[in-house]
Amino acid sequence: MKTFLYLLSFATIISIVACGGPGKKVKIMASGKITVTGTTIALEPGTQHNEQELSVSGDKITVTNGSASTDYPVTEPGIYILNLKTDTLVGSYQKVGTESVSKTLTQEDLAKSIDSLQQLMAGANVSAANRNYCIAPNKLAKITSNLNADIIGPYLKMPSSFEGGKEYEIYKFSTNKEMAEVVEKLRKLQ
Repeated sequence: MKTFLYLLSFATIISIVACGGPGKKVKIMASGKITVTGTTIALEPGTQHNEQELSVSGDKITVTNGSASTDYPVTEPGIYILNLKTDTLVGSYQKVGTESVSKTLTQEDLAKSIDSLQQLMAGANVSAANRNYCIAPNKLAKITSNLNADIIGPYLKMPSSFEGGKEYEIYKFSTNKEMAEVVEKLRKLQ
């Protein structure tokens, strides 16, 4: 019996090593049609927003757009965003699921939020440590090492409810144009 368990453990370890360990995912956000073949993404430019997730086993992905071809390195485990839109994507970590108390925003809070969003759109104070991102068109950015994190793209709303007491790792992204509209709505509240 011990020999069988030893062989089973050895086979499990071998299968984990053969699978390459932790995974890599790329969330593609594009303006136009996306066609994925292996680790090659063909982009047919357009105006419609499309998203697709790609699991990557190698160390790069390739995007073809007409006769042009660009390689993007995907070397570390985690979730990445590839921005194939014509607008910059901005987004950040959203703390949800840990507090059930509503908070009233003061005028000072509102002013700080507007300033923070404007800085995000300009790419100021953006860093992986701050968990906020400003991704220019045709750029790839690593978002998190947590493969269970959720990425919510442009034009989608945050879920309205979450399981209480549990903290979720969620990142919400918008286009710069979308974020500018949010800032204008917030300014009207001042």
